[in-house]
Amino acid sequence: MKIGILTLPQETNYGGILQTFAMQHTLRKMGHDAITIDRHNKREYPSLKIHIAGYLKRLAEHYLRGKNVSTKWNPFESDAEYKEKSRETQKFIERNIKLTRKIYSEQLKEIEDEYLFDAYVVGSDQVWLDGYCPNSFLDFVKRPGVIKIVYAASCGKRSFFNNPSKVKECRELSKQFIGISVREEALVAKSKEYLGVDAQWVLDPTMLLEPSDYLHVTDSQLGTEPIVFSYILDPTSEKSEFVNYVAKSLGVKVIHGNRTIEDIRLGNPFPSVDDWIHNLNRSCFVVTDSFHGTVFSILFNKPFYSICNPSRGKERFLSLVKKFNLEDRLLFSNELSGDKINLEKIDYCEVNEKLSYYRKESIKFLKNCFI
Repeated sequence: MKIGILTLPQETNYGGILQTFAMQHTLRKMGHDAITIDRHNKREYPSLKIHIAGYLKRLAEHYLRGKNVSTKWNPFESDAEYKEKSRETQKFIERNIKLTRKIYSEQLKEIEDEYLFDAYVVGSDQVWLDGYCPNSFLDFVKRPGVIKIVYAASCGKRSFFNNPSKVKECRELSKQFIGISVREEALVAKSKEYLGVDAQWVLDPTMLLEPSDYLHVTDSQLGTEPIVFSYILDPTSEKSEFVNYVAKSLGVKVIHGNRTIEDIRLGNPFPSVDDWIHNLNRSCFVVTDSFHGTVFSILFNKPFYSICNPSRGKERFLSLVKKFNLEDRLLFSNELSGDKINLEKIDYCEVNEKLSYYRKESIKFLKNCFI
């Protein structure tokens, strides 16, 4: 079956890239011809009003709250700047993810007419953010007989649930879907309330694969000595001190999985996906404030601490650690104190049993949609 995967733009987000790879790889192992729609965000404001509002907000965040954000009138990168920044991450995408031609959201109907997919899988990641709906409910697909599935949809505070007109439209569109599943437990009840559907709680696509599936498609020339792998999306001095405390306690060096402030200043590209996977795999401990950083720590059976990142969606962190009884590995900003930290290894026997069960149930959901 020819399947179109509609997810978030790939860009330089490691979790986004790897969940797209995993979704496509899983469908291909099931025997389908899966292709990811190469959708991109336009790096510009849609109106002068929104541009001014964004500019004033950034000024307030920088000067009043001390955040490291751009104070330029136009904060968006040029195509040349973006191309350089994403140079290394793009290599993994080109090798391992089959894509349509590059489009923007308003061109999705062109892809529908061009590819005539037998089925669409929407997801995973935060495809239910307000800005991506109703596209994420395939409003541009009018052909009869097309199989429509949502796999592991997620959303943060800016969900379409807060937009009554979109809720009404998406509720009607959801009737055309043969299966809808969500990544966070709380979204099961919300799907029932707002969409009138019984959604299934499934794993993030990255957890449908084994660590060997990732190691098989990556090639890093970095060393093999143990490290503390730090994957921090929103750096603070408290997080930095905590990472250094862990590294000092274990007697190993820190390797950062994201661009540092110095990298940004010098215009250096993001580290490659191959190096990201390699560094996580060789680590003896992981500290992250990323959802997918947490996912891969669990998948690769690493001792870790996940620093809950409410601004990026607290529920997805809570739902994930609860699923595997790892609530004690989730910290909040006021808990980054060394004297209460447990650096012992995690007993992954029970975790892996749960992972195996949830993986089978999640794959069963997908297979049942294609029967």
